[in-house]
Amino acid sequence: MFVKINHRFETAAGMVVDISDNGVGVEMHNTSSFNAGDFVELHSDKIGCINGVVRWVRPRMLGVEFDRTTNNAAKVAAFFKFFHK
Repeated sequence: MFVKINHRFETAAGMVVDISDNGVGVEMHNTSSFNAGDFVELHSDKIGCINGVVRWVRPRMLGVEFDRTTNNAAKVAAFFKFFHK
């Protein structure tokens, strides 16, 4: 699933390679502008807009933990119900 990631005043693109109820792993071309603890917004056609916090950064990979809100939980649950196979 393709995602756009907004953080600070930048937008980056990536591909979700792992998703769970709590967060996502995103593959990207460049993760150098991200740091653990950064607040981000993930935008996707299939899941909508979800807020989260960067938990880990590796070359070409980023781990984001979703904010624990009922809105985010509902969006993730709907994704698993209708899109994830």
